[in-house]
Amino acid sequence: MRIGLAIVFLPALAHAYPSDVIFSPNGEARDPGSVGLLAYTGTNLSPGVSAGSSWFGVEVGVLPHWRYGDKGVSFGCLEVGFNLVTPFGPSVKPVLDAKLGLVTEGIYTPSFALGIMEVAPGDPSMNFVYVATTKTLRANPDAFSYGRVTLGYGFAAGDRTTFKGTFPSPRSALMLCYESPVAFKRVGFAIDYLGGSSEISDLYTAVTLAISDTTTVAAGAFFATDRSVPAMTYDGVLAYLTTGFDATKLF
Repeated sequence: MRIGLAIVFLPALAHAYPSDVIFSPNGEARDPGSVGLLAYTGTNLSPGVSAGSSWFGVEVGVLPHWRYGDKGVSFGCLEVGFNLVTPFGPSVKPVLDAKLGLVTEGIYTPSFALGIMEVAPGDPSMNFVYVATTKTLRANPDAFSYGRVTLGYGFAAGDRTTFKGTFPSPRSALMLCYESPVAFKRVGFAIDYLGGSSEISDLYTAVTLAISDTTTVAAGAFFATDRSVPAMTYDGVLAYLTTGFDATKLF
């Protein structure tokens, strides 16, 4: 991967591109009117020191949940997003995404979502279609949380030159993620594996600092998952700022 993108999503922190762990999408979708904004930069340290791409993005919830019963579980919710990657070769690359929430997390059941990302109008497009599920590790809603686990599977349905899969097929990738509990209401850690070889495929780690309920800064590292060609094995460091707001409360 040429550059890494990291967005850590822990309780009370802002979400963007699309709502995810570090880069792998999680099993949740935004509430209607929820807006997330992202500014990211990265630096390659291997095979040599070089500037990486920057990402600027917005993610918006556009459809509501429909509650089911009295267990706190609901269905629905759709979020859509738009991002700019610069520089992407000689140009700026627009990237679109969308995610449909199937069911929210219950006491004993995980959340599930379906989505597509890396849709790049006018450029070779990966069109990464995925399913993801997320579960908080705790005995009940009031018990101590040991963090969250996200599992997912994605299939690159677009241009074959944009993605090289690993397991279980040449066009697919597994996603395996863990988010720690937030310490001191401010600090969190996450690790995220997104398989294959592409501009989003890496092993990511990041530490986040919530400076408010909606704004987070983070620093971390990314490591190429495909290390078969040393000259194309990009590892490096990253930093980002993400914030958000509820558009329904602006008027």
